[in-house]
Amino acid sequence: MIVMDQGTCMVDVAKFFMDFCREESCGKCVPCRVGTTQMHGLLDRITRGLASREDLAELEDLAGMVRETSLCGLGQGAPNPVFSTLRYFRDEYLAHIDDRVCPAGVCKIEPAEAVAPVAEASR
Repeated sequence: MIVMDQGTCMVDVAKFFMDFCREESCGKCVPCRVGTTQMHGLLDRITRGLASREDLAELEDLAGMVRETSLCGLGQGAPNPVFSTLRYFRDEYLAHIDDRVCPAGVCKIEPAEAVAPVAEASR
């Protein structure tokens, strides 16, 4: 049993478990090996305040693909923390993306000033 309170960021929790699954992947099947790495990257972008709603949609789609196409239980179960936190704590994801704030105060959201020049430079 894991007990958490209001001081726990559920997006960060999903990222923690995805990091574990990514590290534990045997690497034999692409959906697990690459999918968990990509999901971890998307969760990292969200926790740093660099993600968009399109990234969130991509995370959901990718999680479904990994669950359906992985060969073993690790890959099939890896998306569960993402699905659970999205189901019950979607508002925390949206706060990170839309408001650029971590409701629990755990994530180190990058200042908007630091993000804007990077976005303009890529155009």
